Amino acid sequence: ADFIGGFLSRSLSPVRVAALAQAIGLALAIPTALVVAAERVTAADAAWSAASGVAVGLGLVLFYTAMTRGMISLVAPVAAVTGAVVPVVYALASGERPGATAIVGIALAVAAIALVSLATGDAPAAAGAGLGALPLAFAAGLLFGLFYVCLARVHEDAGMWPVAISRVASTLVVVALALAVTGGLAVRRGAVPRIALIGVLEVGASVTLLLALQRGPVSVASVL
Repeated sequence: ADFIGGFLSRSLSPVRVAALAQAIGLALAIPTALVVAAERVTAADAAWSAASGVAVGLGLVLFYTAMTRGMISLVAPVAAVTGAVVPVVYALASGERPGATAIVGIALAVAAIALVSLATGDAPAAAGAGLGALPLAFAAGLLFGLFYVCLARVHEDAGMWPVAISRVASTLVVVALALAVTGGLAVRRGAVPRIALIGVLEVGASVTLLLALQRGPVSVASVL
């Protein structure tokens, strides 16, 4: 979903791509929450879920924008490694102790994320602007990491409502940003199916990520 969005953003407005993908995903997230049984959703669950939505929505806008300014092979590892490290630091600071073997595995996984993505690009123009994209990629990674942390704070009793609430928040924030920055949401018709695919994949990822975080440890689930 991230790569489709990044490629589309090279010919379309990144904030419009993110906004439409969030809105389409919202249409799937709410029915999902209605179908999955939930015992209760507390005010804290709703607040953490909404915060996760704001973080991931703004993170995607920055991530897509970074992909328009530099090579994906540079942007992706910076965002991925940063996004993986933030929840690991949070989990360890919160007293989570996954064990020595798991900690070694986490360190290797973070290194692997970077190494596997560091391929030589073949776009000279993008390579020239690569360094300018790195601050955006780093900021996007921080926001993705906060998304993981916020989603990890919700209770399992909430079912899939955290995904729906998160999506409501991300849609409101990114659509408002798109309207303020670009004045509209229109894109060429041929791009709509791919944007819809982004929305579908993101909701699927959010559902499975929430299930993984509920089963923890957070430091392991977030890195994977």
